[in-house]
Amino acid sequence: MAPTGTPAEEPARDDVARLLDAARSGEIDSLDELAAQAHFSRFHLSRLLKKHLGFPLRDFLAAARVERSIDGLVDGHNVTRSQIDAGHDSPSSFHRAFRRHTGMAPAEYRKQMQSLAAFLMRQQNRDAPLVVLHRRFVAGEHRSAHPLTVQVSGAQPGSALFVALNPDPLVRDEPTLGIALLGTNTYNVDAIPAGTYYVMVVEVPRRSDVRAYFQMAGNRRQLRRVPVQFPLTERATVDLELRERIAEDPPITLNLPRLFAQAAKGQLDLEVSNSGQADGPGTP
Repeated sequence: MAPTGTPAEEPARDDVARLLDAARSGEIDSLDELAAQAHFSRFHLSRLLKKHLGFPLRDFLAAARVERSIDGLVDGHNVTRSQIDAGHDSPSSFHRAFRRHTGMAPAEYRKQMQSLAAFLMRQQNRDAPLVVLHRRFVAGEHRSAHPLTVQVSGAQPGSALFVALNPDPLVRDEPTLGIALLGTNTYNVDAIPAGTYYVMVVEVPRRSDVRAYFQMAGNRRQLRRVPVQFPLTERATVDLELRERIAEDPPITLNLPRLFAQAAKGQLDLEVSNSGQADGPGTP
């Protein structure tokens, strides 16, 4: 990489990937360490990597720590060990960060993993297509004259596809609009508040291992780097082709089975219809 004091230069893509992979794994766990490794000033490196990520580097580091702590909990470690192994400074900072990203305290997360994963597994065995919508807004107040069709390609049979529309490519706790697709790969977004949104998807294949429903590092995904501006001036389509994770992808720390299961409690909208494939409301 370029030496400190040459702000006109930028790191090569391979160098960026190595830095972000090291940050994600915890090999390098602070902005100062990353800057020293890259031979850039802290300020300059932050600015450069924000261009690649689409959000601040400090947020990437925080999310990566939460992602690593999730791995620890899912692998059977207790809360304290998961906190320490992931690089959190203190129990209080760990709990705050974990709840901010997952919507749950670490101990609660660990306790509910089995039941949440089991619920999603059962829904993946359904014959009829199922669409679960999670909105952080009232749909009737934000109807769009021109819908956005989101299409996902390359999914394995039986997979659940979790689509999100969010102002930031790094989603904490829950997106502005979340769409779970089972048995279908298309959805028409016809309601969302005015604004700019990144469109992304992660695939959760049907598995018998509970860990597969919470550890997202190996899951195929896609993130549209060009955000969509709502309201649309005409009907549009976004095609999301699933691929392996790349270094610039934000860590996925959402508790997807939790968001999905809330639908059964009437907290989210639930549909068994999608793009004209089926009609009428249903329950999982």
